Parts: sequence; structure tokens; C-alpha cells
Amino acid sequence: MLVYRLYKSAYITEPLSAEGARRAGGRWNPKGYPILYTSATPELALLEIVAHLNPAYIPDFHLLVLDIPDTYRTVSITDLPADWEAESHYETLQYHLKDWLLQPDVLTVSVPSSIVSRSRNYLLHTQYPGIQEEVTIMENAPFRIDSRLVAK
Repeated sequence: MLVYRLYKSAYITEPLSAEGARRAGGRWNPKGYPILYTSATPELALLEIVAHLNPAYIPDFHLLVLDIPDTYRTVSITDLPADWEAESHYETLQYHLKDWLLQPDVLTVSVPSSIVSRSRNYLLHTQYPGIQEEVTIMENAPFRIDSRLVAK
């Protein structure tokens, strides 16, 4: 199964690093847990990035295309609080996958996108045993973000 990740080109030497997520945390992980956020399509990966961009500065990005096993755990919207997309639920969602974050028994967990809830993001745990054998980089190419997508 192919998944897509946009990342800042400054990190070209470590495209599979989850250091940013480990340092800052994210919707699905608190600080200290290194997971890669990927998406089902390049378009969704772009939306996920644009939602967090500072319009005054758009860095260079690369699109990473990964081939991963098509076996994964799924988090359903029905498993989540009613307004789970709200920023106020970050803390709740950061610990929703606590067991997996502490002891990754599968490489990937599929979660709904908070931007397009019918679409899926795929979280890859970088401390999963066997990640090196199960993840293949299929493409790693520069990706231009059209400035019209970011408010001026």
C-alpha cells in the first residue's frame, strides 16, 4: 500500500525521521513518541501541511512516497469523542493510542483526517521492530506548494 508524506526539504538526509513529532507531539501523539504522519493521498498530505503553514514563510518541501504493508489497526470515528476534530481534544487523542505508542505491536495505525474525516491518515511507529524491512521508499522528490493555497 502506498502512503504519502510531505516534509521540509531541509531534512532530506533523514526522510523517515520522526524527530519533529517526538519533540513537538501532534494530534495522535504526545511529546516523546516518534511516529510518522502519512496520508492516503498526496492531496491529503498537502492539506495536512497547509493547515499548519505560516503564510509569511513557505519552506521547500519534498514528497515522500512509501510502500508499507496493507495490514494496520484502524481507529474509527465512532471510537472518538463527538467533536474529536477540535483542537481542544488534542490531549485526549494524544493518549487514545497509548498502548500502541508505548509498545508498537503493529507498524501502522489508520486514523481519520481531522481536515477531511472521510479520508485516512496512516501513523507509522518508528520504533516498531522490523520497520526497516517493511517500509520502502518508492519516491522522494521536491514538491512545490502553490502560494495561492496559503492565505496572504
